[in-house]
Amino acid sequence: MRIIDYLKSLYPINDEIEFVFTAMSETKKYDKGAVIFSPGSYLKHVYFVESGFTRIYYNKGKKDITHYFFGPDTFGTGIESLYYDKPSVFGFQALSETCITRVPFSAIQDLAATDITMNRIIQRILLDSLINFSKRFYNMQFETASERYQSLIAENPALFQKATLGHIASFLGVSQQTLSVIRGLK
Repeated sequence: MRIIDYLKSLYPINDEIEFVFTAMSETKKYDKGAVIFSPGSYLKHVYFVESGFTRIYYNKGKKDITHYFFGPDTFGTGIESLYYDKPSVFGFQALSETCITRVPFSAIQDLAATDITMNRIIQRILLDSLINFSKRFYNMQFETASERYQSLIAENPALFQKATLGHIASFLGVSQQTLSVIRGLK
């Protein structure tokens, strides 16, 4: 889905919002494995996944840890970099052929300063993200690795054709060997 169509599915939008998200956005296709931005980047854009699968990751020592997966019709970026003008802790990578639209955050901020609908859209996107990350935190704290694996299958079965077992294992907080044991039990 195109970003403008997604936004229209959330709220009725006016011409000014439509202009910002059509005239100021840039759409690009990424091959599987392509890095959209690396950890340490200073970000100036919000990214919308139109099609494909991506992941947000960070580096811990020599390991690359998957923080979250994003499928079609989702937003991804390094919030801390956008809001606080500091290097992003996270990187963003395509897990399959992916089409992404990016929009300058400054244009979104400028519009949000005067448009209540834009504020509601931002609020909705941030609230959805907060709920998802809160759920992830809860799952990591109170579910077993097997339960987290079963939840991931139930919520996103297509992910298993897109992500490597290493990405899935790091997301679940287990080793690849443990993931293999869990998969063998089912």
